[in-house]
Amino acid sequence: MAYDDGYGQQQLQLSFPPFTGWLKRIVIINAAIFLGLFMIGFFSKALQGGIADYFALNPPMWSGFPPVWQLFTYGWLHSLLDPTHVFWNMMLLYMFGSMVQAAVGDRRFVAHYMIAIVLSGGVHLLLSPVMGWMVPTLGASGAVTTMVVAAATMAPHSRVIFLIVPVKLWFMAAFLVGLDAFFFLSELQGGPGTGTAHSVHLAGAAYGFLAVRRRWIWKDPLAIIERKRAVAKMERQMSDDSRMDQIMAKISREGIGSLTRSEKAFMTRQSERKRQG
Repeated sequence: MAYDDGYGQQQLQLSFPPFTGWLKRIVIINAAIFLGLFMIGFFSKALQGGIADYFALNPPMWSGFPPVWQLFTYGWLHSLLDPTHVFWNMMLLYMFGSMVQAAVGDRRFVAHYMIAIVLSGGVHLLLSPVMGWMVPTLGASGAVTTMVVAAATMAPHSRVIFLIVPVKLWFMAAFLVGLDAFFFLSELQGGPGTGTAHSVHLAGAAYGFLAVRRRWIWKDPLAIIERKRAVAKMERQMSDDSRMDQIMAKISREGIGSLTRSEKAFMTRQSERKRQG
């Protein structure tokens, strides 16, 4: 089914979407990492476990020098004891991430997928001391939930098959988020944990909803950075040109011998830059 976001530009396709671009790369990378770590276990369980602990989101390791890379790398690891973990994450990403990809473009899709990984992990890490979570967390579930909720926010009345029953997409997303909220609140009340990082799911869901409602998801973070760099470069160039004009005027009035050491060094740098291109 197709969906127009009201601006007459974005279209969403739900049924058997194309498997292309960064969506395809992300799925392949996740599968390759899972299989690679699984194979390492045949040679060294210690090495396998060491890699998982080092790159998963591991709260005890943050008591010293913070392993900031874990906020990104944890989202590319999955349980080696349960292959359905990576399978269902990648299946949901394919079905619903492709809808988002088709609506916002490949580059925006991958940028917001990465943001969702880091943001969801950060929320979980902040809650860990309060909740007493001391075991490593891994998986793409936070970013995947972002894409599910983003797709549901874009096209709430699209129909999907959920547990063999056709339902509207908003209902499926609400049901999944509701389950995560129930188990998370249960843990807050001291209930037994489920072994699932529900806080990661909820953070991803919140970002997916807000990204669509606030239209962040149609913004390209990389393009924004590139524009800021271009503006900064132009401002530096204008400043350098202004200083060069002042130096040339000084030479005209007082001669080249009047230049200070810093002014001479500046002229040398400018000359080298012009020769380089």
